[in-house]
Amino acid sequence: MSSSGKEENCEDVLKISTNEDSFINTKGLNTSQNQNQSFKEGEKDKNQTSSDIQVNTTTYPLKIIFIGNSNVGKTTIIHRFIKGSFLNDKVVSTVSVNYQNKKIKIDPYTELDMQIWDTAVQERYRSITCSYLRDSNGIFLVFDLSDKKSFEDLDLWIKEVNDADIDDKICIKMLIGNKFDSPDKIINETEAKKFAEEIGMKYLSVIAKEGINIITMFEMIGYACAKAIQAEEYNAIKDDNNKSDKNTQSKNISLKKKKKKKNSNGNSKCC
Repeated sequence: MSSSGKEENCEDVLKISTNEDSFINTKGLNTSQNQNQSFKEGEKDKNQTSSDIQVNTTTYPLKIIFIGNSNVGKTTIIHRFIKGSFLNDKVVSTVSVNYQNKKIKIDPYTELDMQIWDTAVQERYRSITCSYLRDSNGIFLVFDLSDKKSFEDLDLWIKEVNDADIDDKICIKMLIGNKFDSPDKIINETEAKKFAEEIGMKYLSVIAKEGINIITMFEMIGYACAKAIQAEEYNAIKDDNNKSDKNTQSKNISLKKKKKKKNSNGNSKCC
């Protein structure tokens, strides 16, 4: 069975919410260019196949950072997503920062160029991790459901994020509980979800070994990041338009004042 099949048949607790506030909402990604196809309306040949239609695709470069204690599965999650297989070899703790890249298409018009950064836990590399956090689009905060300390230390990692002075409007953060299938699982779903709500994050359980919900977690944060970028771009354009309108209004008011001042001095002389 493929990993995607496993995700679909996973336990209810692993299913993605379909509420209106769910990350997965392609309607929120629609822009005018999504409907701009290479042919003009009315010129489409009746015999034209879908392969003949050229679609303009928008690519969003996203910087995604993984943080969390050692041995919680950050590297194996990334390897599963990039390579599609489980990292069987003994995983050595990440030194400094490792970087990998993968592109995924979330709809015919939207592509995500995901730059995935695996960060080190060692104290001497914390300053490097902090610098990478500042300009990130998305952050995965990972803990091990069978390791209570990794869950308790989440507060320390949240402090790292807060100290990095990240703009919440443009950076999406998500809590990930790995090793859901572990017989030694200590942290239950209710506790994990409650904590996620308290810190304002979405939560998802995954199984890196089996590939369950691995693709889903990247799609979730990818959708949200793309929407955040679009909102930022829209607000920037809106601000520019408002400034332009204010400048125009200011000039018009200034001209009116000059005319009024001239009339107050008396009638204009003629002849």
